[in-house]
Amino acid sequence: MNLKPLKVMVVHTSATGAGHRMAAQSLVEALEQHPNVEAESFDTLSVSSPKVREAQKSAIGSMGKIPGLAEWAYEAAVRGNPLVGLAQVALMALKANLSPEALAHIQEAQPDLIVSTQAEASHMLAHWKRGGKVEAPVWSVLTDHVADDRWVSSKVDRYFVANEPMVDELERLGVDRAQVRVSGIPIHNPVPTSETTAQLRERLGLRPNVATVLITGGGLGGQPFELLVEEMGKLPYPKQIVCITGSNAEARAKLEEMSSPHLLHVEGKVSNMHEWMRASDVVVTKAGGLSTSEIQALGKPMVIHRPISGLAVHNSQRLVEIGSARIGRDVTDTAGQTEALLSDPRPATGGRPQAAREVAEEIVGFLRNC
Repeated sequence: MNLKPLKVMVVHTSATGAGHRMAAQSLVEALEQHPNVEAESFDTLSVSSPKVREAQKSAIGSMGKIPGLAEWAYEAAVRGNPLVGLAQVALMALKANLSPEALAHIQEAQPDLIVSTQAEASHMLAHWKRGGKVEAPVWSVLTDHVADDRWVSSKVDRYFVANEPMVDELERLGVDRAQVRVSGIPIHNPVPTSETTAQLRERLGLRPNVATVLITGGGLGGQPFELLVEEMGKLPYPKQIVCITGSNAEARAKLEEMSSPHLLHVEGKVSNMHEWMRASDVVVTKAGGLSTSEIQALGKPMVIHRPISGLAVHNSQRLVEIGSARIGRDVTDTAGQTEALLSDPRPATGGRPQAAREVAEEIVGFLRNC
């Protein structure tokens, strides 16, 4: 059977972090498992001039430095504030007009369908569609655990969300329920292995039969590793603590000088985060959509340490509601929650490890039936 070649483009922007890119890459890998399907992960900033790249990243960074502004804007988006919605459309139209190279790349590629893994990218695509510059259907994969007005556009034809409550949230914001699918957030799906947890720990340089706590989420300096290790050291449950600091070299250096009554293992940047998660009994993390989805998919108990911004708070509360996480209000509370989970493990629920495959199958099925 000869199948018509298909091309799918997964669009995101690197201005606001790596999670959207990771979701896009996972989806590309799942799409390319299908015969005669070509998929591309496209960062709109990758073809922009250095000045445009720096301007967009600076604008996002500046917003975060104005006390309360980012949180106010997010809460307004959750409520569907019409003024904020109009401002967002205008801002994304400006961003789209400042990105002619990205539009040219999409037009040259002529994809059969475009998927966005980022709210900003969805609105840029919607602006180009309204102007007749992009003709392909546009679908959005939401990479948070809650839905808000930042993702909503009349030019988006289908939405994929992480959980059932998000369907109601999108409907409240004016999206037809028939346009929404509950798929989970696309994550890296490692090759199945027969390796036991003890064997994995030993390969990673850990004690094979000691309870293991993983602390992560601090590549940008947001996780107080030293304080958490110190507080966990006051609690008696025998354990080994793994800290993965990412690009936070200062935190890594301080941890390597620390002493603890428990075994302490420190890593910087790693390319096998899923293995460290699988080797752990409890994961202490931040509220990012991708990292928490990976933890969910593995069924690992997690504690989200001190979410403080609007999106982080909403993401965390949703994960608590569906039985996937606990929230630590401060380092003492986070250490106590971790100790409780070591004593009485409660596997995370709501994980969808096959999310990327499900979204890819729907895309290919839709295009094959057009």
